Amino acid sequence: MNLKHVEAFYWLCQLGTYQRVADRLHVTQPAVSARVRALEDFLKSDLIDRSQSRFALTERGQEIAVLAERMLDLKARMVRGDDPAVDRDRVRIAAISLTLKNWMPELVNRLNDLLPSTVVDVVSASDHQLTRYIPTAEIDVAFLSGVTPSVQLPRLFTVNYNVCWIGRADLLQDHRGASGHERLARLPILHYPRTSPLFSLSSGIERGAGVAAHNANSLGSLIWMLEEGMGVAAIPAIAVADQIADGSLEVIETDPAPRVLKVRCAHASLPKRDVVSTILDAARDSARRTAERYPQWCSVTEGE
Repeated sequence: MNLKHVEAFYWLCQLGTYQRVADRLHVTQPAVSARVRALEDFLKSDLIDRSQSRFALTERGQEIAVLAERMLDLKARMVRGDDPAVDRDRVRIAAISLTLKNWMPELVNRLNDLLPSTVVDVVSASDHQLTRYIPTAEIDVAFLSGVTPSVQLPRLFTVNYNVCWIGRADLLQDHRGASGHERLARLPILHYPRTSPLFSLSSGIERGAGVAAHNANSLGSLIWMLEEGMGVAAIPAIAVADQIADGSLEVIETDPAPRVLKVRCAHASLPKRDVVSTILDAARDSARRTAERYPQWCSVTEGE
């Protein structure tokens, strides 16, 4: 066994495919496979569960993944010297803007207490943008919607956000007598980008002649446009719960309701399993507290 074998296995845990590891290490795919096999032969144990349709570790593989990261970390420390400031651990959490707006700040504050020697970086963007980081292993934990989870962890949970059609109260005033869908057809529509899982809700509305349609590339922009009375939008109501409570924004009742947006931990670094488990426990607690504050707009369920 040598460090090349350990390195190949570590990056396979991070990236999930032999080809991605080969691209990162600038070797061939067979070379990566051979190095992982050599590590398994040395340990006399299967580390990869090859009976699964997607990449998965055996129980022994999960243990070795943690040790592999420690070995590579020790190598890096030997090379760069014993600088305490450099030696601090670091994790990067990716989160869609909806999560960042409600329970992510509490999570980060909690992690500062639970993991005092760990620097927590947060990256926020759309699902489409954040999924680009995952194949390159730049993210340790990712909370996304519309992305199939690819992790083997017992602490998974789902945050369910009720999506509603929402508009400014005075904009809706002139259409009180119409049904929900009739009102939508008469009002300017605010669209998410095409890459958003919510785009289909607004794109399927049949608008009347001369009715405007506006586009925004983020939840923050949509909320600003709603508050300015530029149109109506289908968004998770929790994002504007305070404005709904004070009456400046209103929910347009439709039958059926638009949908539920589910946010899950879609990616986690297997070598950092212990830290990730701490993060997920704290995240679930923060999400539950948010759901308790806004039970009409949010709920938390166990598992995927």
